[in-house]
Amino acid sequence: MALRNGLVRLAGLKAANIGGFPVLSECEDQIVVGFDDSHLDFRLVIRVEPQSTGLNQVSIATLVDRHNALGRTYIAVVTPFHKLIVMRMLRSLAS
Repeated sequence: MALRNGLVRLAGLKAANIGGFPVLSECEDQIVVGFDDSHLDFRLVIRVEPQSTGLNQVSIATLVDRHNALGRTYIAVVTPFHKLIVMRMLRSLAS
């Protein structure tokens, strides 16, 4: 849902946040959402690049700055699930 909302926002719709995360920056082909917390800072970058085929290439990058043991533990636990969710979201866009 966050990816879909991000793509819709890139198409010109305005929203205060995406998937519960505040929008930190946006431009024509990219949007950055995330937050800073005591245990980690989190950014999700969604980029849409038009291709010569007329289709768009969508890429997602997750950036995390872990501040302490709680941040490192949290990321270690959620990373496998995060990867699965992102891959499923990207596959659903391709179909």
